[in-house]
Amino acid sequence: MNGGILMKVAVGIDIGGTKVAVALINENGEIVSRSQSPSQTASAESLYQGVVQLVDKVLNDNDLRIQDTYGIGVGLPGKVDVENGVAIFQNNIPWANFPIVERLKETYGDIPVKIDNDVKVAAYAEYRMLNLKPTDMFGYVTVSTGIAATNIVNNTILRGEGFSGEIGFVKVPYFECLEALEVACSGVGIERTGREIYEDETLTTKDVFDKWRNGEEAACRIIEETAMGLASVLHGMVCLLDPKTIVFGGSVSNYNPDFIELVKEELAELLHHEQKHILEHIQASTIKGDNGIIGAGLLVIE
Repeated sequence: MNGGILMKVAVGIDIGGTKVAVALINENGEIVSRSQSPSQTASAESLYQGVVQLVDKVLNDNDLRIQDTYGIGVGLPGKVDVENGVAIFQNNIPWANFPIVERLKETYGDIPVKIDNDVKVAAYAEYRMLNLKPTDMFGYVTVSTGIAATNIVNNTILRGEGFSGEIGFVKVPYFECLEALEVACSGVGIERTGREIYEDETLTTKDVFDKWRNGEEAACRIIEETAMGLASVLHGMVCLLDPKTIVFGGSVSNYNPDFIELVKEELAELLHHEQKHILEHIQASTIKGDNGIIGAGLLVIE
């Protein structure tokens, strides 16, 4: 093992439609070394070979053998069969029913390999970093290109039959669902609505938030209704699971912490007084865009 790495590490892989990132993650959830490249999405095999090339590069850069590590953890989009190690369905990568764990074991030998959905992996990183008591219920909500959530207790991700946490499909009072084409909580939805209202095809999500902060009426309506929709779904999460902590991640949350405060204000109007303790424990991610790759590595560091 490279003398510069002072503790054992895991290989974390974060696979998305635009890029693949591979990193060595230590027991403290820190990134020791990292490399990334554009996703090779022409075919399932080209994407897999691109992943292997990055893993080999990170190992070689640090003079490591895969046997020197805890193993490999992978986060990827869409529906994932965790038990059988199969990528079932994704919108943005060509891995329908792709046996990723089997393939990685064929390439690297019989080492520990675990996979999970990218949102659940990001949530797991946040959960591990908080050092909660085992019995504490944890909630994670990502607001980015889409909307999703994950809950964890006793170091176990609650996954139902494999498609849990899809809060973007929940119908809310203000619009058809959180990811509806009109006013929507996702970054894409906020941008789309802003462009329609302002009749400006160059408008970005950031522009809408800037206009909201400047008090422009149309932007205020978009952001306030978005916050109301998210608060409605959070209210359901609180009523059903009563989490100890809820962490917000995703680009919309990471770049707009004041928006989270607005969501909390809207949520406060919905909560029973015995539920209001959660308001002090809703926070933005502290590891932000790195939570996916950190969580992937932590999957194999028990």
